This record gives sequence, structure tokens and C-alpha cells, in this order.
Amino acid sequence: MNFDISVNNQSSDVEEITDEDQKPPTNENPYGTAEPIMELTKNCPCTAIIDKDYTKEFNNSNIKYCNCYDGIPEFVEVLFKCKRKNIFKNSNQLKFQYGEIVVVEVENGLDIGTVSACGRAADDKLRTNYNNSLNINLKVLRHATKDDYEKHMNNLEDDKYVTQKAKEMILKYDFEMKITDAEWQYDHQRLTIYFTAPSRIDFRELVKELARTFKTRIELRQISTREEAKRMGGMGSCGRVLCCSTFSCDFNHVTLEHARTQQLSNNVAKLSGYCGRLKCCLLYEYNNYVEAFKRYPPLNSQLVMPEGLARIIKADVFKDIFYLYIESVSIYKTITLAEVEELMNSGRLVVPKDEIAPLPVDFDENLEELKKLEEN
Repeated sequence: MNFDISVNNQSSDVEEITDEDQKPPTNENPYGTAEPIMELTKNCPCTAIIDKDYTKEFNNSNIKYCNCYDGIPEFVEVLFKCKRKNIFKNSNQLKFQYGEIVVVEVENGLDIGTVSACGRAADDKLRTNYNNSLNINLKVLRHATKDDYEKHMNNLEDDKYVTQKAKEMILKYDFEMKITDAEWQYDHQRLTIYFTAPSRIDFRELVKELARTFKTRIELRQISTREEAKRMGGMGSCGRVLCCSTFSCDFNHVTLEHARTQQLSNNVAKLSGYCGRLKCCLLYEYNNYVEAFKRYPPLNSQLVMPEGLARIIKADVFKDIFYLYIESVSIYKTITLAEVEELMNSGRLVVPKDEIAPLPVDFDENLEELKKLEEN
């Protein structure tokens, strides 16, 4: 996480909430490196340090994320490093700002994270993403102070050293695994190291050496390639930051059925994402296609045309246009939905017996290679 605050003469991106008439920085740095003053504001009942790395992803951040939540929420969702999330109780009756950094209670100590949802938004996520769990015993302890922030930034710097040290140990033991990231718990009671590997690995000796080196509880956690891409971040083929590293923090299973329904080609490069698996965005318009195809005859249906029997090979759900192939004269033709409905009403439509939409024309090519993209 990056913040707009100065620590040890190094500027980073943490914003301290001050009065509405806050004076501009006196130094030449456009982002400011002067020490901010911790104080209450007219519109903000709490002293907050804002995670601008979280809020900057939204175009409406100045509207949605610069005001406190109106009321005292019962539950708060907190976002940690690498997009980990969890729900916490607000037992201390605190007020929060979206994007605010807070200190929370975890199973074996304290941790620090960013408020990503509270109030009704947190309640909705509790029902949908957390299965309405009633065993929420962990709570938010307090708003983060300047000392908390400085310690957190030091932990983030230590994470880089831990990652490098773990990579050196991997070479020593000659394990077939890749260290992707490390994460210190705020109070240093636990150190989590994330890795990817093609199979299970007996790393008991590695854990012992890591524990001797860092003198804390060690957790080695194997993650999927999707999770690795989410943690590493990057740019998608659309030119935007990866969905999984911004707003989409939960993974849903994506299959070839989603690509088949949307009549996409079998181009592996276009169907696969940064992680080497099927793109998560294949899910975004899937339901629209399913609903649209309920109004259409199945693909591969035959229409009796003046030129001969024509087979429906593709449908454009946005323009309501059908693409036909007339085998007798080997030509392609397009007709509208209204024309298809007219042919259906006159009994000139022959529906295939199985009534199952086939793969697009070239989808069965390299099918085995495409199936590999379904793996998590």
C-alpha cells in the first residue's frame, strides 16, 4: 500500500485528513512531503489516515471516499496486503472513512489494513461473500496512528528482504517452487510466505530454517496462478489495470462454456489473461448472452431460404442479426431477428434434434490446449 505522508524523509502516498481550507504544501514536491498535522475536521468525526492507493482506483473517489460513513456500523470489511479481506466487528463503536487505515484484532495478535466496506455494504458482503457467518469474534481495535503507519511501512520494506532471503533458501534446497511474496503481520507474530508450485512439496526443513532466521511463526501458503497475478498486478489486454488486483477480489470459476456461449474464437492469446488462465471478464456479459439466446433459435438451426437451406452459424445479440451459411451456393448471408421470426411463424425453420448450440466454427481446434486454461 502506498500513502501520502512523509516518513524518514521519504515521500509516499498517505493522505492525512485536515481542515477544508488546508494550506498547500510549502515544498516544491507537487505531492507534498511536509509533515501533516493530526487533527479532527469539520466534516470528519475521526482522525484518519487514508490509503490513497486504494481510493485512487476509482474515478469518483473524491465523492465516495472522502467522507465518513454516516453512522456507527456493526461490521467493517478490512482489506490487507495482496487483496486479502475479512469482516470485523465494530465493538468499540468507532466511525470510519472508506479507505481509512485501521488496526484490527486477528487470531494471534494485531494486524493493519484498509477499510473497504462498512455499514450496509459490509452487511451485504457478510451475507453474500462470507456466507452470513455468525462466528465473527475479531474486532477493529482503533484508527491507525502515525506510529502505526510508520511501523506498517517498515514492515512493507522488511517484506522485500524476506522474499529475497526465501528465494535464496529455495535455491539451497533445490525445491521446484516460486516465491511470489511475503507478508509480516503488524505485530510480527506471524510471517506468511506465498509461493506457487506444480505439485505438493515437503518443505518442513525449509520452515525450520525460516523460523530460526526470522524468529517468529512461519506460514508457507501455496497459491494459484490467478492468485499470483492478483498479487503481482499488471495491465490487461484492454489497457486497464487487472480486475483481480483492483475491484474484483474474489475468483469465480471460468469455463469454456462462457466463451462458447459468447461465440468467441479459439484464439488462446485472446481468451487467456495475465495469469495464463481464462479471463475473468468472460463472466461479465455471460448472463446477457444467456438471456438473449432465449429469444433466438438455437445455433445450427436451418432456415428455408429462396437460395436453399441456410444454417445459422452466429448471432449478434447487440444488433439482433443472424449470420447464415447457404451450403448449396456456398455463400454467407445476414438477416435480422424480425426476418427470422417471420420465417419461424411460417414454418420455415428446422431446429436441430439435440437443440444444443455447437461450438463456434473454429472452436474445436486446439480444444485440449483451451481446456488447460480452465485450470485454477
